Amino acid sequence: MSTSEFQDVQTSRAWQRAVSEELVDGVGPVVAEFFDVGVSRRWPWLDRPEAAALLAAAADPDRDFDAVVVGEYERAFHGDQFREVVSGLNALGVAVWLPEAGGPVELGSPVHEALMVLLGAQAQREVARARQRVLAAMRSQTRLQGRFLGGRPPYGYRLVDGGRHPNPVHGRWGRRVRVLAPDPVTAPWVRWMFAERARGRAVASLARELNERGVACPSGADRERNAHRSGERWIVRTVGMILENPRYTGRQVWNRSSTIGHGRGGRAGGRGSGALRYNPVSEWEVSERIAHEPLVDDETFVAVQGMRVAKLAKDGEVRRYLLAGLVVCGLCGRRMDGHWVHGRAGYRCRHGFTSVKRRPDGAPRNFYIREDHLLEALPGLLERLAGPAEEDVLAGPVDQLYEQRLQIEYDGQRVKLRPASQVVKTVEPARRPVQSMLALECCDATKAAEI
Repeated sequence: MSTSEFQDVQTSRAWQRAVSEELVDGVGPVVAEFFDVGVSRRWPWLDRPEAAALLAAAADPDRDFDAVVVGEYERAFHGDQFREVVSGLNALGVAVWLPEAGGPVELGSPVHEALMVLLGAQAQREVARARQRVLAAMRSQTRLQGRFLGGRPPYGYRLVDGGRHPNPVHGRWGRRVRVLAPDPVTAPWVRWMFAERARGRAVASLARELNERGVACPSGADRERNAHRSGERWIVRTVGMILENPRYTGRQVWNRSSTIGHGRGGRAGGRGSGALRYNPVSEWEVSERIAHEPLVDDETFVAVQGMRVAKLAKDGEVRRYLLAGLVVCGLCGRRMDGHWVHGRAGYRCRHGFTSVKRRPDGAPRNFYIREDHLLEALPGLLERLAGPAEEDVLAGPVDQLYEQRLQIEYDGQRVKLRPASQVVKTVEPARRPVQSMLALECCDATKAAEI
């Protein structure tokens, strides 16, 4: 059984044992039992503790059994696992009995072959349908009800009683829902972070001051739910993730991230154990109404997204690059660095090399292009790409790059426009809804213009 937190282990084990004993009644006794708890059927048998122990026991010449009886196919196998397991056991002289087959399975039998194909497809269909229904329900509960769907509450919030469970049956059983409410200890610090960031402070500066003041970081403030983390101090990434979390606007957001993968090292309950993947905004589910007390207003939240703090140069001036992040190298594909030379802004690419190591023989040399030259060429590039601009178009050339998701590519000789993989620009609050404020959209345009 995989969902151990939602099932009774003794009951599940008992009915599967009863089915197995009924199948072999009058043929032989059950002398050993292997029962995995909290392990998904999608895991290979070698990655399931009890299933792996069964295979090891079957390989022992002194084993005290000559057949394996399975209580329920769908609990034991997924996809094409059955054929692999049965073939391995048969090679060791161990038969496999299934209730669906009415006895031992014969891989060479056309009837049993067809039965195995049907059972395999049915097992996959059961998983797919259950997943589809659960995900659809969670999307609906988030969007329409703004319900908290579990997990650790965001830093600055705590879980409180939200009343009787909306499901009538669960309500009669006395179950209650939980909702997010501001934590009196940590919520003021979340408000402080947003206020300071909106003033233009760097994220690193915020993390440093939090550490200097001795403020407990998220894992330190909630050790019970974060026992796997040190909880010692703030880091820049933690502050940045708080500032990017739209749940602080009072809306419930689900499916911002997910994990993919099963097998050794998996989480309890058989859930995905792969690397964490941050989903695009288009896959998020956002509540249609305010679900809990916000810690920041929409305008402030949107204002801090994508902010960058300009650093002072040695002469005390701030260097501003109008095309920062929009110029890429045509040789190595890297974004070209802003480079100030002779009182002018420009962009340079060193192709990944630095002064701390020797440049390999034959490696391309650094090249540089002035910003004013790019700005002079930009209107012509845009006109070649999209035709003459309409009279009512008020956006300047740089704004058009953002709007059309374009980048400038320079290879040391030629300049051209190309679709951008990731272009982010801070816009006015009225232009971008909360649901899509962090989108990094890919442009699928295929046109290009060169000079």
